[in-house]
Formats: sequence, C-alpha cells, structure tokens
Amino acid sequence: MKKFIRIVIYALVFILSIVALGTIGYFSTISLTLPKPTNLSIPQSGVGSLQTKSYDPTKPTVAVVLGDNRTEDTDFLIPYQLFSASEAYNVYAVAPERKATSLAGGLEVMPDFSYAELNTLLGKSPDVVVIPAIPNPESADNRPILTWIKQQSDRGSYIFSICVGAEVFAATGLLDGRIATTHWGDIDRIQALYPAVNWARGVRYVDGGTYMTSAGITSGIDAVLHYIAQHNGDAVAKTVAEKMHYPSYAFVDQPQVEQYSATPDLTAVGLINILFHWNHPTAGVLVYDGINELELAATYDTYVATYTTRLMSVSETRQLITTQYGLQIVPRWGFNDVPAMERLIVPGSQAHQLAATEISAWQLNGNSAPVFYLHADDPDKFAFDAPLKDLARQENIPTAVLNAMRLEYRPGTMQTEGSAWPLWLTIRPLLVGLVSLALTILISRRLRRLPMTRISDLTAQTQA
Repeated sequence: MKKFIRIVIYALVFILSIVALGTIGYFSTISLTLPKPTNLSIPQSGVGSLQTKSYDPTKPTVAVVLGDNRTEDTDFLIPYQLFSASEAYNVYAVAPERKATSLAGGLEVMPDFSYAELNTLLGKSPDVVVIPAIPNPESADNRPILTWIKQQSDRGSYIFSICVGAEVFAATGLLDGRIATTHWGDIDRIQALYPAVNWARGVRYVDGGTYMTSAGITSGIDAVLHYIAQHNGDAVAKTVAEKMHYPSYAFVDQPQVEQYSATPDLTAVGLINILFHWNHPTAGVLVYDGINELELAATYDTYVATYTTRLMSVSETRQLITTQYGLQIVPRWGFNDVPAMERLIVPGSQAHQLAATEISAWQLNGNSAPVFYLHADDPDKFAFDAPLKDLARQENIPTAVLNAMRLEYRPGTMQTEGSAWPLWLTIRPLLVGLVSLALTILISRRLRRLPMTRISDLTAQTQA
C-alpha cells in the first residue's frame, strides 16, 4: 500500500509540475495578444492631429464596428480596406465613443465616428454594418454595440459579419432561424451557445440575401468581394482583388471548401507554443502615413496570433498615423523612447518609397535594431505570403502551417522553406517534470533512511 501511495505521489509531482509550468507560460504568452497600452497622448492640432474623414452623399456608407476594448485586427481591416479600395463607398470605423481602441496584438486605432456622430452625419442608418470578432460580445461593455447593431438592422442596414464576428451577430438575436457560418475552429463552440442559428460548414461565406457571414479570417476577403461584385459589378471586385494581388478569387464565386478541423499534431503545436514557448522575441512595427491596412493586419495576425513574437507599434514621433484609406493609428512608441528590440519590421509593399524618411531618421537616431522590410522586396505578392514565410524561418514550418490554417489562407497552407519543429520545445516540459520527480524521489529516499528517532527530533525542532 505504501508503495502504491508513493507511486501516486510521484505521478502527481510529475504532472503538476508540468501543469504549473504550463499555467505560468499561458499567462505570459496570452499577454502578447492583450498587451496593456501605454499612456496614448493624441495631438490636438497640427501635423498628426485627429482628422475627420470626408463624406460623399452620392455613395452608400459602410460602417465597420469596433469593440469597446478590443477587436480582431484582420477582421476589421479587411472590410475597411476592400470597401475603400472599390472607391464606391464611404467607409468609416465606428464605436460607441470616439476614443482610442485596441486591435488584437496591441495596435491602437481611432474610430472615424462615434454612433452619435455618424447618425448626425448621415441622418439615417448606414447602408452596410460590418461586424468583426469582438471578445465577450454579451458583456456589459459590449451591450451598446449589440443594441446599435440591432437598431441599424431594424432601420434597413445590411448586416455583415467577418469570421467570429458571427458570434456578435448571433448575440443580437438577428441570426435566429437563419443560416450562418464562422471560423472552423470556433463554430462548434458558437453553435453550442446559439443553437437557434443554422450553422453551415464547408463554405467561405453564407450570402443570406439581406445579410452575410464569412468563415475564417481571410474568408472575409471572398465575402466582401462577393458583395462588391453583386452590388457594383464583377469588374470592380476583380480590380480590388488585383490591387492586393489576391490569389484566390475563385472562392468569390464558388465559396464551397473542405472544412478544416484541428488535427492532433497541429493541436499539439498550438498548445506547446502557448504553454511552453516562453522566449518571445520583441520586434517593432513601423507605422507610417500611407501604410496599407491589410499588410499591417497580416503582420500582427501572423506573429502575435501565433504566440511567438511581441510587437510594438513605432513611429518617428508619437503623432497619429493615417493609413492608405484614412484610418488613424495611435503608435505606442516614438524613436526616442522605444524599448530594446530584436528588429524593426517595416510592413508594406511600398515601404521603400513611403517610409524612406522614417527609416533614415531611425538609422540617424542611433537605434541598433536592424530594419527588416517585410513586403517591399517582393511587392507583387499577397499580404500574408511574406509574414508566413518569415514565420517559418523565424520559428518553424509547423507553426506557419497552423497559422495559415487559422487564417483560412488556403494557398499559404503549405510552407516548404524554414525550420523543422524544434525538439527542445517538446522536451522542455518533460525535463521539468522529470527534474521535479527526481528531486521528490531523492528527498523521499533520504527521509526513509533516517532513523525514526532522528525524524522525531527534526519534527520537534521544527515545532519549537
């Protein structure tokens, strides 16, 4: 019996030490996607101050929703860029209040309008309301968002969700009895929460006539292009796709695909990266006026979302940066106060031209981190190609493959250049468990060898 108890204790020590290690790793790693913002001062006037986007009353209006605290970056930036690139719509980021809000990974943006400001501008509801993924949609903080979406639907707005934005859509009750889809990794969970919705699998999007839902992240590209093709013509949609070198236009007309599922090997890759990949390199991301929204999203949604890299938004000075289509970004760091980093990532296929002044200032300022042009050296590729390839080199091929699946980026799923899976990541938790087990066995054996009188003396001394 004593031997059995010892075996149970040893097994618990081995398992619990790994669990404790994984718990510490989890909270350390998960903070990469939820970094706390610094004091984000916003210039009140002059260069880099808050601007108001123009309004063309002859064009329909698309309102892309921002969460109160956090919004998934690619879900938000896909519709913002694509509808803007069509040149057929007024496109605005909207939120309950016009204050800085975070995109996943620590990129702060300013809404173009608050709900009240947009209503004053339009005098009616927007023609299209787009819902990205927003965490905890039924929380008290997000109730104003759900209420506003329902109000716009009642007034005739076309409601459009991207990826897990379908959970927010479902939380409004507007999808009850309707067909919808969402990210392959979340659809079972969301179906359990909202069983009144008919959840469809194996499609890039569901066109419900008066609403639309898209599947995993980049599936939103197909859904938006499908909407543009239906309302503005196929030629306009193809022009938008060509501008961003999108390789999968066939899905715009034929959304049927094989449904992804989490295979055991890739599930293990994801869990190990979350729980036991503690050495997160820190990189700056240079934001500059004219930066392309989707290329910026691809940067954050590749490195941070794989729990491998800590990113910091950096600009020459702490002033608002305006993207290619007019979104204003609040950088966290300037060149003079940015913490140490391994490299400065410069997103954007036009970065050599648009960021030349900033790069020169970075180098003259004496910053030691090397500059890495992510897209500019191969400008005719789709936004996600370069970061996925770099991720495979920086980390390993399985991590890049898993991220391509998470992104639902089908042409990018297979990565052939890069590192193999590092054995040390698998061995690390086992070594910790074995070391804990060995120490426990050693202490146990020494205690068993002590005479009972010595043990009694030690106990008495401890109690004294």
